[in-house]
Amino acid sequence: MATKKEKVKKEKKEVIIENKVEEIVFKSKYKILNDFMEKNPDFPTYILIELDSILPPKTSDSDLKKILNNVVEEYENSLITPNEAIGVITAQSVGEPSTQMTLNTFHFAGVATQSVEGLPRLIEILDIKKTLEMPMMKLYLKEQLSEDKVKLVSSKIRETKLFDFVKKVDIDVEEKKVVIDLDLKEFKKVGVDPEALIGNLDKKIRKSSEFDGKTIVITGGSNDGLKDLMGMKEFALSSIVFGIKGIRDVSLIKENDEFVIVTKGIALKQIANISEIDISRVYCNDITEMYNSYGVEAARQTVIREIMEVVKSQGLSINERHVLLIADVMTYTGEPRGMTRYGIVADKLNVLTRASFETPLKHISGGALINEENVLTSITENVMTNQMVYVGTGVPKVSVKKSEN
Repeated sequence: MATKKEKVKKEKKEVIIENKVEEIVFKSKYKILNDFMEKNPDFPTYILIELDSILPPKTSDSDLKKILNNVVEEYENSLITPNEAIGVITAQSVGEPSTQMTLNTFHFAGVATQSVEGLPRLIEILDIKKTLEMPMMKLYLKEQLSEDKVKLVSSKIRETKLFDFVKKVDIDVEEKKVVIDLDLKEFKKVGVDPEALIGNLDKKIRKSSEFDGKTIVITGGSNDGLKDLMGMKEFALSSIVFGIKGIRDVSLIKENDEFVIVTKGIALKQIANISEIDISRVYCNDITEMYNSYGVEAARQTVIREIMEVVKSQGLSINERHVLLIADVMTYTGEPRGMTRYGIVADKLNVLTRASFETPLKHISGGALINEENVLTSITENVMTNQMVYVGTGVPKVSVKKSEN
């Protein structure tokens, strides 16, 4: 019997073989493309497939040769030179717009939404903070519904407290009772029976309360005073009786002629229980939540999307390849890790590299205690020790053979 791991490996191997077969089997209707593929087997096939799909019908051979030459030239220009310091280039490319974001905050003073835009939001993403200032989800529906029906779905999501269904509250100190009159019209708006909502009240409130369909009467203890009754009232009114806990608010927007529900708060697991929501298109801005629910690939895509959104919202631009490198570095171990001393910096092999980020004394003294060696191969260490940097033109070494004369 094959184990589960062996089956997974076999499936992966089959997928790889299938992909290779697809690349070899691909044939274009243009002889020039087929000849080019045979002569250049290392050229990415997906580029030729896309070129073949977008070429206008009846493209002449002379035009196709020109187009193909331009494509090859663009591809070769996009390649990274061996030993290029892509990390430093990425840091410079992202660092300059980040500085511009800091300057822009002065122009947005007093704007409430700016607290989670620009540089503060970029720091949240790169550090993969567990608690966000403005957690949100975008929920897409399985099918197009009318606005009223979408509002009904959104009411199932937003956390609703008993306070939202109350018409009037009275406190009877002599009888030791709190009388809550409910507004039945509010129940009809969400399409739920009052009995169902009362069942969601805290156990302590339910044990000491009675409900006749319109009024909740909560009876206190014989020694309870006004302060105790006031506490019971506040406790009852703040009870979440409908919706999902943690979703503080919802709003509707339209994207590509379909309604999208945007939430303040995240609850990916609970959303799966709502039949109208398309689970395959759920999106949230919390990288850790996306990782826990959908895996590392979803977390990586969230990093890319969120960084690009922040940059675009500030009217700036960064080449997406730099962002892809950042996302790869943050997720290559199989889980998202921030650019902090406990994240990707902790993986640095050399003590001087770790010491250059934060807490240098701790790293240097720790390295000395265990007799840690430093071979000076990274950029940081060589800059610190005034050595030739091992990138670009610093990689090759020239040796001259001395003449015997």
